[in-house]
Amino acid sequence: MANQIEEIASKAMGTMKAVTAGFKGLRGVFLHLAEEHGELAALMKRVSKTDDARVRREHFPHIRAELLSHEKGELAEVYGVLANYESMRSTVLAHNAQAHTLEKMLADVDAQDFASEEWGAAFARLFELVQAHVEEEENEFFPQAQQVIDEEESKQILQAYEAAKKTIRERL
Repeated sequence: MANQIEEIASKAMGTMKAVTAGFKGLRGVFLHLAEEHGELAALMKRVSKTDDARVRREHFPHIRAELLSHEKGELAEVYGVLANYESMRSTVLAHNAQAHTLEKMLADVDAQDFASEEWGAAFARLFELVQAHVEEEENEFFPQAQQVIDEEESKQILQAYEAAKKTIRERL
């Protein structure tokens, strides 16, 4: 991450997001994912407000790595488990489609020059998609998932998710 102040701000946003998610009843892996959403949102918001190519170049690789490792970790360890429940299959399919769209939008941002207006427009579309995806996950998908996943299984999924995310990040 670029500097310590930005890292602290990002962590603070993640903590605030986790507190809000906790009040909404999220727990275990779902509370953790909400916290990650907050951290990433803070960084994406910072980048979305600049047209400085240096700032974009400095932060986008971290944003890209976090988005990809988060989504791939979710696909494998969270939604992979949820796919075993008939009541969650449509949610899993919806999430998988969104994850595919997110990867395509990341590629669109990657294809642009950091200094161009096109980069800013592509990043804005990506940020908008991420915000909508997070809202749907936290307000619909996660509460549904908690209906079928008990607290102990949620803790196990969290451990598997963290391990998968770490492995994915190392490959990126």
